[in-house]
Amino acid sequence: MTRHRYIIWAGLIAAFLLWQSSKISRADESNWPGFRGPNSSGLGAEGQDFPVEFGPEQNLLWKTSLRRGHSSPCIRGDKIFITARSGKSLETICIDRGSGKIKWRRSIVPEKLERINGANSHAAATPVCDGKRVYVYFGSFGLLAYDMEGNELWRKPLPIPNNQHGSAASPVLANNMVVINCDQSEGAYILAVNRDTGKTIWRQGRQERAGWSTPVLWKHGDAEELVVLGNNTLISYDLKDGGKRWWLGNLPKGDATPTPVYAGDTLFITCPVRLTGDPVNPIELPDFNILLERYDSDKDGRLVQAEIPDEFVSIYRLGPQLAGVKRRFSKLDTDQDGAISEAEWNKVVTDTKKIKPRQMDNLVAIRSGGKDDVSRTHVKWTVYEGIGQVPSPLFYQGRIYLVKHGGNVTCYDATTGDKVYGDKLGPRAYYYASPVAADGKIYFCSRNGVVIVLEAGDKFEILAQNKIGERINATPALVDGKIYLRTDKNIYAFGNAKIETN
Repeated sequence: MTRHRYIIWAGLIAAFLLWQSSKISRADESNWPGFRGPNSSGLGAEGQDFPVEFGPEQNLLWKTSLRRGHSSPCIRGDKIFITARSGKSLETICIDRGSGKIKWRRSIVPEKLERINGANSHAAATPVCDGKRVYVYFGSFGLLAYDMEGNELWRKPLPIPNNQHGSAASPVLANNMVVINCDQSEGAYILAVNRDTGKTIWRQGRQERAGWSTPVLWKHGDAEELVVLGNNTLISYDLKDGGKRWWLGNLPKGDATPTPVYAGDTLFITCPVRLTGDPVNPIELPDFNILLERYDSDKDGRLVQAEIPDEFVSIYRLGPQLAGVKRRFSKLDTDQDGAISEAEWNKVVTDTKKIKPRQMDNLVAIRSGGKDDVSRTHVKWTVYEGIGQVPSPLFYQGRIYLVKHGGNVTCYDATTGDKVYGDKLGPRAYYYASPVAADGKIYFCSRNGVVIVLEAGDKFEILAQNKIGERINATPALVDGKIYLRTDKNIYAFGNAKIETN
């Protein structure tokens, strides 16, 4: 072969490989395979022109009514998979991604529904899909597998977790396995089953209390390992048999809800303390005059129970079930005259300020390559401010972004742990959904139905505050320049042109 022909032939081969690579890349961009998307990262593909401003009247592609659930959209090609509860039935639903029309719906009726609190759902875990099958987990039943057309392939009933709030961790894929973390008050374990059959490959007990963190398959270099955050310990498991590779112990004893995130050979975890673990951003309550301005609807200078929103709380970390002002009204109204006076509210403010953190929240960066106890050898840095109780951390463009109940957002340099900024996203609100990002934009969803879009970078800049008008607990999916958002009533697709409502 002459040199000229060789050059032409080599060029053709290179062009073919580039074309194949672009095909694979484009295919990957059309997938959001499980909780928080590719590798549980929360990152959509770049260069897709995701919308900044959107809502029920703006940039709506379609809207489809759903029964309630907290699972996030799982996307594979032209299909969206999601779960919901309808009466006593637990549903797996497939939706056409282009039109929003429901393609199929499959239901199971468990013998008993698990106990949950008011902030959770019986359909909390996000499905995971490998392109051949979709796998779902319900704490009230166990694991199920369907093919892409909705035919049930196998089921694996599991005991209802002994968990005071109900289960919430999502299944993940690892090699030929589906893995689920079943942390609970007693008898915690992690389980790996065969994708094809549902048969157990390995099961490892865990010395953890109740928890809700989804496992992450950490890929770095040629290595892969399964990392799972608990209430006191981060553990890496061997994929072959579930044996422990390494662990990081003595973490704050809080509610292990956030899922780890990684960038190359560094893993990031957030460990919130249940009550008041943030010494830099202490509990802040408005003074009485501001309280009246916000909530005294009849302007009579009195704050009665009916005027107080359900989600207005004195301590955000405890949630509306325990710290809701409306729920605790009779205890706060000490003179029992039917209204909270300035003196009574000032006592709430004073008592709250007395609460001091016994432990501090942690954001920890861990380098790969550890063995056994890595607390003295592989911790790169630790910081203590701005850690969210429920949302997972987001790594994006060299920075770590955190959001916590109350609406505080904090940004750190991922290499050094130096604080870049900390600010407020807006009015006080709960944040259960994890942040996601693409195209230089970060999306934060408050539980009261507002999606705040932040510009990525070293400067805090809000690009938009989009009012959806429905409660949001689920993390959105970012695929092909479109935002797929599940609320307590609907699933929305936002993009560039209006299509229809189902």
